Amino acid sequence: MLRRRRRKTVQVKPKSIFKPPVSIIVPAYNCEKLIPAFLTSLFKSAAQYMGFCEIIVVDDGSSDHTYEIAWATIQECRRKWPHVKGKIIRHTAKLGRKQALKTGINKAFGMLTVIADLQPAWKPNTLKEIIETFEKRGKTISNFMTCCYEAETLRKLLM
Repeated sequence: MLRRRRRKTVQVKPKSIFKPPVSIIVPAYNCEKLIPAFLTSLFKSAAQYMGFCEIIVVDDGSSDHTYEIAWATIQECRRKWPHVKGKIIRHTAKLGRKQALKTGINKAFGMLTVIADLQPAWKPNTLKEIIETFEKRGKTISNFMTCCYEAETLRKLLM
């Protein structure tokens, strides 16, 4: 005997907007004076982004206190903005910017990778604007100090 199932009415929810996970990679070398303000501005900007976001600082064998100051700044910012992940990786010797980027990319979780060289502080909506521009234009966007790549594209470029 076959039973007829009653059709249920399904309520359609508004389309959710997917926000891709983003990894921000900051290669750093001997920049102990610049890094606290820059990292704080990155965390503020990342806090405005609705998706997953992580900030990865790669200290490329600095001879000053870049690593210690960056670590302390990340800990302080994580207390203020706990949903933004932050980590620091240290090279024991100077291997160069390209190797610092490779190290950061290999540890990155995000579908999109933003490379942020130390520069003037980011505005709170900078990351949101970068992602919106990326979504409109496609695979890669770049300005003088910041680049945004699809993770697979970046791995192919650097590996």
